[in-house]
Amino acid sequence: MGALLSARLSSNILKALKLDIPCFFWTDSKITYFWVRGQPERYKPFIKNRIQEIQKLTSPSNWHHCPGIQNPADIVSRGVKISRLLNDTSWLQGPEWLRLPPEFCRI
Repeated sequence: MGALLSARLSSNILKALKLDIPCFFWTDSKITYFWVRGQPERYKPFIKNRIQEIQKLTSPSNWHHCPGIQNPADIVSRGVKISRLLNDTSWLQGPEWLRLPPEFCRI
């Protein structure tokens, strides 16, 4: 559902701002990653319908996997204090490898 929300949100933003730029998506769920990049017909209707919509709104090749330990969104779910977030470059800018050229971002 998070991947679907992401696909819908990016699509709406691109349309509203009349932008024609590539969007890249990251998930720490290997299951979601393989679903989105796979064949929707392999799954039951609930999953199939969501995958089809995601693939209609986004390019499956623009979806990537980020290990949970490197996912800055997970920092807050680990019970970290706000004072740590203020100085955490991973939280503010994402993991270091994300700032590298795309050919180096495959993890």
